[in-house]
Amino acid sequence: MIDLDQIKLEQINDFKAIQLITFVSQNNKFELNNEAAQFLSQLKGNIAFVVVCGKYRTGKSFLLNKLIDVQNDGFQVSPSTNSCTQGIWLYTKPIINKQSNLQIYFLDTEGSESGVKSQTHDAKIFALAILMSSTFMFNSIGCIDEQSIIQLHLTTLLSKNIQVQDHDNSNNENILGYYTPKFIWLLRDFVLEMKDGQNRKITPKEYLELALHDDRQYQSENSKKVRKTLLTCFKDRNCFQFVRPVINENELQRVNQLSNNQLREEFQQQVTQFREYLLKNTSPKQLNGVNLNGRMFCKMIDTFISNFNKGKVPIISTAWEHIVETECQQGLAQAKQLYETNLKKYFGADEAKSFEEIFQILKKIRDESFQTFHYIAGIREKNNHFEEYKKKLLDFMTEKENLAIRLNDDMNNTKNEEVIAEVSQKLKENLDQETFTIDNLEVFFQHFNEFLTAYDKKSAGTEKANTLIHFLQNHHPIIVKQLVNSIVQKYSKNKNQAEEEKAVQQVKEKQLLDNIKILEQNIQQHETKIKKLDQDKVQLEAQKKQLSDQLSKLQTENKTIRDNIKDVDELQNVILQKNEEIQNLRKMITSLQTKKKKGCCG
Repeated sequence: MIDLDQIKLEQINDFKAIQLITFVSQNNKFELNNEAAQFLSQLKGNIAFVVVCGKYRTGKSFLLNKLIDVQNDGFQVSPSTNSCTQGIWLYTKPIINKQSNLQIYFLDTEGSESGVKSQTHDAKIFALAILMSSTFMFNSIGCIDEQSIIQLHLTTLLSKNIQVQDHDNSNNENILGYYTPKFIWLLRDFVLEMKDGQNRKITPKEYLELALHDDRQYQSENSKKVRKTLLTCFKDRNCFQFVRPVINENELQRVNQLSNNQLREEFQQQVTQFREYLLKNTSPKQLNGVNLNGRMFCKMIDTFISNFNKGKVPIISTAWEHIVETECQQGLAQAKQLYETNLKKYFGADEAKSFEEIFQILKKIRDESFQTFHYIAGIREKNNHFEEYKKKLLDFMTEKENLAIRLNDDMNNTKNEEVIAEVSQKLKENLDQETFTIDNLEVFFQHFNEFLTAYDKKSAGTEKANTLIHFLQNHHPIIVKQLVNSIVQKYSKNKNQAEEEKAVQQVKEKQLLDNIKILEQNIQQHETKIKKLDQDKVQLEAQKKQLSDQLSKLQTENKTIRDNIKDVDELQNVILQKNEEIQNLRKMITSLQTKKKKGCCG
């Protein structure tokens, strides 16, 4: 089997006929051509395949060339009586429905009954043509009669060469009708007028239906089987007629070399009408109701060929399982590739991201990858393959996400260590300078909260908290110790200073008390002196009075008085001196009392 993942999907620009399926007579096996597999695998959008079968040398390839509107570069046409088409061929240029953008490709098969290959070989080619086609065309010469119907005897072998399921095939032929393509019978070189039994004109489709439902007794058993199979297996049927392309018999041998305007106009019109019919009525190739892309179509063919080569019958359900698994594999591969591309895009720079940024980025690229996977593998979500490969994708993304987060955290941790060293500097300086004391612990807590807030704002990553915890585990004891030492030292210093000030104060108080005592003693001495002076004053006053009295007595006595005047004057001088001494002593006492009061108040 061909490994589709190893095929290089290169665009084929030149249109040509390429062999799709080859039969290798040496080993009696079919092969899917690599060039065709490469071409098919790169097809995007809705695709359809129109396949023609029929007896060899009946003009199948020539008609396909006209439908594609190619001449020398189309399917090979030979004037000999030998079959020139071997296996199954594909022309790389489609006709396109411009409204639906459906690409319709044409396949040419080798003619049956060539005598070179066995009937078994023809039956396998016929079965492959049925399985591959969106529209199946059977090509025959002339009208529909017993002989032409028997040419379709290969249809009676369909139920033997194609199985819908790998079990319970009792009703295989009836079920097969849901998987078969549209059937079109091409009547070549048709010259008769189409009429029913009552001589009324009928359409080619009506002509076909009358022929298939004809149950006259003279029909052979083989003919009856063919009719029954066509009616059972092909629900959508139609018929088209074509006149001979040229009138001159001699021109038939080189008909493929003739230009369109050298062909009969009626034939050209019939070709144009039929092409328009195919454009409007051909449906995308489907399996199990799902439109197949080129890669899925290629896998389907490869599965059927592999079954034939193993001597087995192609099983549609098995092919579908292989297609689903292949699409899941492809979806997984493309989703992985997209995920890794986006990872490099968003995490390629040496710049750490915050937790919020990395979460949003990982969610975005995860959603995009899941979307890619669903778009390719989601043809049938309810199957084991889908869930299996979805889990593989999830495991892959989880592993990559953990790695991305870990690498981002490593970058963030380096940055966070720088941040924490920066924002803790002020706190450390204040501790070193013994700024904090027992009386202003709230200032320490304020600085510590500012440190935490600054770190939270500037740090990033899912490990930012762990970096802080690690820092605090290493530095918190130091910070606390520094804070305690600072407070103790500050307290001790203040205490010593207070004790020194108290001692000085006590000395000052003692000195003051001593001075007060001295002052008190001085005051007492001065008070004693004052008392003595007061006593002296009294005595002097008494003496003065006595003297005055004596002076009065002696005034009459002139001589005596004159003699004593000098003594009186001297005595008065003494009294004046004593009065001055008393005044001075009173001033000293008043000054000492004032100092005593001030000393007591201090």
